[in-house]
Order: sequence, then structure tokens, then C-alpha cells
Amino acid sequence: MPSNQARRSWPRRLATASVFAASGIGFGAWAANIPRLREAAGLDDASLGVLLFCVSLGAVLAMRLVGRLAGRVGTARACGISAACLVVALPLPALAPDWPLLLASGLLLGLAHGGLDVSMNAHAAEVERAWGSAIMSSFHAGWSLGQLAGAAAAGLLARAGAGLSVTLALSAGAVACFGLAALVLEDGPPAPLERERAAWPRRAMLGICAIAALSFAIEGGTADWCGVYLRTVLGAPAALASTALAAFAAAMVVCRLCGDRVVRRLGPVRVVQAGAALTGVGLLGAILSPGPAAASASFALVGLGVANTVPVLFSAAGRKGAAGVATMATAGYGAIMAAPPLIGFVANAAGLRGALLLLVAGSGAVALLAGSTAPRRPASPAALDACSAPGAALRNR
Repeated sequence: MPSNQARRSWPRRLATASVFAASGIGFGAWAANIPRLREAAGLDDASLGVLLFCVSLGAVLAMRLVGRLAGRVGTARACGISAACLVVALPLPALAPDWPLLLASGLLLGLAHGGLDVSMNAHAAEVERAWGSAIMSSFHAGWSLGQLAGAAAAGLLARAGAGLSVTLALSAGAVACFGLAALVLEDGPPAPLERERAAWPRRAMLGICAIAALSFAIEGGTADWCGVYLRTVLGAPAALASTALAAFAAAMVVCRLCGDRVVRRLGPVRVVQAGAALTGVGLLGAILSPGPAAASASFALVGLGVANTVPVLFSAAGRKGAAGVATMATAGYGAIMAAPPLIGFVANAAGLRGALLLLVAGSGAVALLAGSTAPRRPASPAALDACSAPGAALRNR
């Protein structure tokens, strides 16, 4: 049973989940419409990789800026500002008349999405500390629900004949509706280490950031390219190209809804190892799939695999407040910044199936590095906050 303090946190928890859903809707609508944008702008795989690079570059720049902003005005206000920016930025790629403005719009979209990513996860870490046990996966389940809704709506609108700009504008309206919850968020007390500006021990920092980089690259690479894969490799109609993303997002929702219980029962290391194994199998299944239906099912398996790794990492980083989340997220988005053009260039040379093998190798590396998420017993209380796995430090308080 939750404590009295946890019961009082229910409105805050629900509002935070709504902000996660807003971010997921924005990302789902964007990712599901990438195949349509690719055709409308006449891009090849390499050019699309450059555009996605700009989106990721904007996200990386936002990590540091919004991490500092949240430290000054609080994570709640930072969520509201970032959500408003995402509403404005989401339709811009569809309105860009030429290549330079398309890249600029991608950069602005990345800035808005990356800023919301840092601020909402830092705020979620505050809510989790007040709750008293691991609940980070439930927030990311809200994000995945939003992603599923955004992807599904994009597919339905495409079938109905709605243009790309109309689809993204309507999606921006949905982001605004769910993002209004940011107005009622309240900042809790700052994380103890945020004032002290303490750093993680080098070994723990390297391990967690390496897993973050690989996991973000796999999750983001799958979301960005699965629709293109169905469209260009397997010949799916444009209206059905979002099926793979919808299956991927739906699987993540299911897994994240029970993720907090799984993390508490199995521990972060086993969760990350099992997830990496499922991810590798799912990617190989997609590569070998003969048609869109089988590929969508394989991408759903990838969704099951990646679902709880990122919440585990954000919960660990949250022990250092917004600065810790920004550090870990910067490593993740730095990898995403490199992954799209790399996948695009490899796809141009060896085909998209060959490019997806890079993500298979990444899942194997995640399994090998999973030990970095194990609970540690450092000498000082400050080090305990910095290194403990999600839920472990909370149970010891």
C-alpha cells in the first residue's frame, strides 16, 4: 500500500503522466509521418538520415540548456515551456518549402522534444522520490500510450486523405491538450546532489551512459526507420507504413504498464539483459520477414525488449536531479544524433536490412554492459544516491 505521502501525490503523478503522453503523441505523430515526409520532399535514405541528424542535434543541444533551466525555474515550469515549444515546432517540417528550411525545422523540432524529454523525466524522478518506490516505468507507459495514439492517428488520417501538414497540425493540437497538465505540476524539493554538483563515480558513469547511448540509438532508430522499412523494402502502402510503429509502441505500452513491478522483482540487471535479448531477436525477425505483417510483429517484439531499459536509466539518473538526467540523456541523444545518418548511409550502400544489423549488434552490447545498472554499496550516503539502481535507494530510505 502506498504511504500517506504517496496518496497525496496521486494528482501530481497523473499530471506528470499526462505530460509524458503529450510528448509521446508528438513523437509518434512525427515518426509515423517520416515515410510521407520522405516522399513529399523527395529524399533518399542518406538525405533522410541528415534530416534526422538535425532533429537529434537539436535534442542534444536542448539537453544542456533545459537541464540548467530546470535547475533555476524548476522542472514543472520547464515542462510547460518545452511543451509549448513542441506544439509550435511539430507542424513546421511539413511547411518547409526547401531543403535548408526543412533542416532548420528539424533542428527546432529536436530542441523542443529534447527539452521536454529532460524536464519531464527530471520531474518524474522528483515524483518517484516522493512516492517511495519505483514508478518510472508507469510514466514511460504514458509516453508509449501517447506514441501509440500519435502513430495510429497518423495512419487513420493518411487513409482518410488528410495532408501531411493537416496531420501534424492536428497532432500538435493533441499535444497541447495533454500538455496543459504541465500548468498544474508543482515542484518538489530539489535532489540533494543537485546543489552539491557532485559527479557520479567514473565507472558507474561510463557504464550507464554507454547503455543509454546504445538503448536510445536502438529505440530511436527503430521508431524512425521501421515505417520506412515497411514502405521501401517490403512494399507496404503509405497508409500502412505506420503499422510497424504502432505495433512497436503498443508492445512498449504493455511492457511498461507492468514494468515497475518487474524491476522491483527481478532487479535492473536482469531486466536490461532480458530486454536486450528480446530486442536482438525482434530485429533479426524483422530483417528476415517476408512481408509487412511479419515485420510488424517482429518490431512489436523489439518494443517489448526496449520498453523498460530507458525508464531504469532515467530513474538512476534522477538521483542527481535535472543535471543527472541531462547528463545521461545527452549520452543517449548523442547516439541518436549519430545513428540516423549512419543507418541512412549504410542503407544506401548495403540496403536497409543490412543497416538494421547495426542495431542488432547494439543490443548485444547492451546485454554485456547490463551489470553497470546493478545496485552498489558506496561508502558515503551521497555516493549511494548517485549510484543506486531505481527503487533500491528509495527502499533504503
